[in-house]
Amino acid sequence: MASSKILLQAAESFEFNIGTLIFLSNSTNEVYRFTKGDQSYILRLTQKSHEYVPKIRAEIDWLYYLVKNGVCASLPIHTCNHELMAVFSDEDKWYIATAFHEAAGRFFDKHNEQLWGPKIFKNWGETMGRMHRLSTSYEPSDILVNRDSWSRRNMDNPHLQRGRFYVLLEKLISMESTIDSLPRGSDSFGLIHNDFHPYNFFINNSEITVFDFDDSIYGWFSLDIAIAATHAVWWGVHAEDRVTKSRFAQQFLHEFLMGYEKEHQLSEFWKQTIPLFMEYRNICSYFWWLSEWNGDESSFTEDQRNAIDHAVKLIERGLPFDGCDIQV
Repeated sequence: MASSKILLQAAESFEFNIGTLIFLSNSTNEVYRFTKGDQSYILRLTQKSHEYVPKIRAEIDWLYYLVKNGVCASLPIHTCNHELMAVFSDEDKWYIATAFHEAAGRFFDKHNEQLWGPKIFKNWGETMGRMHRLSTSYEPSDILVNRDSWSRRNMDNPHLQRGRFYVLLEKLISMESTIDSLPRGSDSFGLIHNDFHPYNFFINNSEITVFDFDDSIYGWFSLDIAIAATHAVWWGVHAEDRVTKSRFAQQFLHEFLMGYEKEHQLSEFWKQTIPLFMEYRNICSYFWWLSEWNGDESSFTEDQRNAIDHAVKLIERGLPFDGCDIQV
């Protein structure tokens, strides 16, 4: 976690009272809310060196392009020095601070039909479709700096080379080999959000405002769709059985693609890759915490152990992950 020194420097840079700062989350970045005047804003602290600044500039460049062309997204605010970010250090740690307008609305709620259901799915799809359409014509303002492109993971953890962990690793390697062979034409591959899940947008009168573009990469449009669908199945289904999850995934994608195709057309070939990418997102989720695992199985929670056992059983039976055995 960032020290009080870093938080105070952020408050000074973005000119807000540090007493208004409220911690929200800590996953890839540390995220806080603060108020300034009568407005709420989001502070994001990225623990990376100043060498990563151009990548954030590239993120913001694309974000401004999207908003300029009709996408509803949260824009950044400037520091007191009229910059879009500030870089701080505390001993051997570096932080890049960015701040954004807080979106209007609320997170999804699967128990509230105003915040989850066909209308939301269509609007979500329409927003992503517009982003992908704009991606096909987007040219970065600074041609020297681009966001990264999709690439295979470097999985060199020796503890994964045995038993059931190797079953998971083999599955990941096999899927990445298949994915890496896919075409990368401009009609199907471009700058994508890469994490457009239900906790990365707010809903206000059924309208979608997207945020958190820090995972954006050059990747397949169907991957972006699959990420949305996978998280919708993880968090938005009322029952946990396989049949219900698969039925929900089918219904979700039907509504989502109806909205999506108002803005961007995806060929039948690419639609058929969505279940592949959904399965890929599922297998990747295990390596978010296994990639740096120290080999001590007692460090796993019960949920993690159960998840590993479940995944291995599916792989050994030749079954896709829950919600992925669908026809698009």
